[in-house]
Amino acid sequence: MFRKKWHILIGLLAMLVVLRIIGVAPGQILRRRLEQRREERQNQAAANATVSPRGAASCGSELNLGFHLQTFSTGLRAAVWYPAKQAEASFHYADGLLSALAENAPAADCGEYPMVVFSHGFGGCGTQSVFFTEALARAGYIVVAPDHQDAGCKVDQPRERGLLLHRAEEPFRRPGKWDDSTYRDRRQDIEIVLNEMPDDPLVGRSLDRAHIGGAGHSLGGYTIAGLSGAWPSWKDSRIKASLLLSPYIKPYSDKATLRSMNVPVMYQGGTRDITITPSVARTGGAYAQSNPPKFFVEFFDAGHLGWTVLTCKPYGSAPGCDEQAPLARLINQYGIAFFDRYLKGRPAEILDRPNRQLADFRYDETRHSD
Repeated sequence: MFRKKWHILIGLLAMLVVLRIIGVAPGQILRRRLEQRREERQNQAAANATVSPRGAASCGSELNLGFHLQTFSTGLRAAVWYPAKQAEASFHYADGLLSALAENAPAADCGEYPMVVFSHGFGGCGTQSVFFTEALARAGYIVVAPDHQDAGCKVDQPRERGLLLHRAEEPFRRPGKWDDSTYRDRRQDIEIVLNEMPDDPLVGRSLDRAHIGGAGHSLGGYTIAGLSGAWPSWKDSRIKASLLLSPYIKPYSDKATLRSMNVPVMYQGGTRDITITPSVARTGGAYAQSNPPKFFVEFFDAGHLGWTVLTCKPYGSAPGCDEQAPLARLINQYGIAFFDRYLKGRPAEILDRPNRQLADFRYDETRHSD
């Protein structure tokens, strides 16, 4: 018996030596097996997913979801969601997520709609957060999400296997090296969207130019904060409200430039987002430094990628995600309520009270005089 156990131990040690020689760590094998199992579950969810496309809608009723891809004068590509009346059909995004929408339909001619520009995270793309961008459009907004130069996927192409992320312009761990030249190309992308969307053939005539908001995840949060005034040289006064989702905000909080951001702001974070949320929530952090009106919403069990389609993969479809994933539902509720209040002037009671479903909720709407 002892000899048999000894042979097993020798065999395991030999296998570890071989794996080390060929450059494969045992942890990599375990992670890969876990990834394969997760992909199998996600593929099964996608295979079982169903949606219920709506028939043609009319003004005064619940409108449908329109969608098209836009190419701007610089070659910048963006996904665009908006209210539509045309009947919906089943639709698969490039990453395989199922939805129901009216592709290439004109915007509903039922009035004007505020626009929200969405900036994706580092290595993400314009369709990285479709459960939110769809919900926002169904709530009566035109949502435009461009692919920045650092995109790791495309609005019309899936992420390539084995694709490595671009190296960041400056290390994320050294926010002191960041200044208003860092990721200036992202600012230029948003400017192109703001300048050219009024000429969009499908939605331009329905765009409410006086009520425009910005939303961004991670590096996208950095981008939208900069355009809201955190980098004063980036400020674009057309942006009237900013929703920052687990934003990379340290370059601004470390340099104390958030006081230059004079639009309503909502920060969203999560209890498992240990790299970014603490920099927003801590004493003297980004929330404390920001001007009112301001909000901080922290979700239980949300990690840094909780605002992306990874939250939706177990459900196989964007509508299923909104209906069944508690995190997606809360992200949508608070994000839409924020924009409803500051872009549409509508009351949003959810913003005026605590919620036991949240790990933390803070707000201050009193503008202080200097």
